[in-house]
Amino acid sequence: MFSLFLITPFKLMLLGLITILGITIVRYSWVAFSGEIERGRFLRALLMTLATVVLVIVSNHLLLFWIAWVCVSLSLHHLILFYPQRPRAQLAAHKKFLLARLSEVLLAVAFIVLYSQFKTASISHIVQQAADAGGSIPMDIAAVLLALVALIKCAQLPIHGWLIQVVEAPTPVSALLHAGIVNLGGILLLFFAPVLAASTVACGLLVVLAGVSATLAGLVSTTRISVKVKLAWSTSSQMGLMLVEIGLGLY
Repeated sequence: MFSLFLITPFKLMLLGLITILGITIVRYSWVAFSGEIERGRFLRALLMTLATVVLVIVSNHLLLFWIAWVCVSLSLHHLILFYPQRPRAQLAAHKKFLLARLSEVLLAVAFIVLYSQFKTASISHIVQQAADAGGSIPMDIAAVLLALVALIKCAQLPIHGWLIQVVEAPTPVSALLHAGIVNLGGILLLFFAPVLAASTVACGLLVVLAGVSATLAGLVSTTRISVKVKLAWSTSSQMGLMLVEIGLGLY
């Protein structure tokens, strides 16, 4: 038997950062939406999103982790569509919805492969066994799938468009995305670092694709005039740099 939840020093650090970020965004949202009739609905969706992110961090079971991962995306969808009458918000939400479903399918397949390989759904046990095991075809498959999930979550080129168009959502949503949720791709890889490290294919894929994205998105961000659009491109570039570092093993 194993615990469904696990707290480590690394996870405590992440929870601390999430707490600081959450308090800041909730406080800002309370003031920014002071004249809005739907302020309560926005705050409920915001708190639900933060709660599901926390659940992702503390989960120690593959199925629980996957369910929490899906719930983050679904609750974020409501925030992006807080103003459903805006066409660009609808477009951004539609793109995000499709990419999220793709990443969730890839993550589910990766978890099935890991479960089949190690005969356990405990993430801590899988990581421990992966650190001691050598490379294999199932490990390569799982690692490549995890890398693809991270690339999608971190809005890397050419699937970055939804992040640029999310500027139509309320400013607190942009803050939540750029400062928090897009980082989940990198966090996923850090949690499964031994699996990733066992696959040179997955690491090479990360370095090449994220490296190109980091370079191009960084260059484009210097040409944007709108602050929020510049921030979106900059975020994509910074996420690319983070994934390159992880691909190189510089955790």
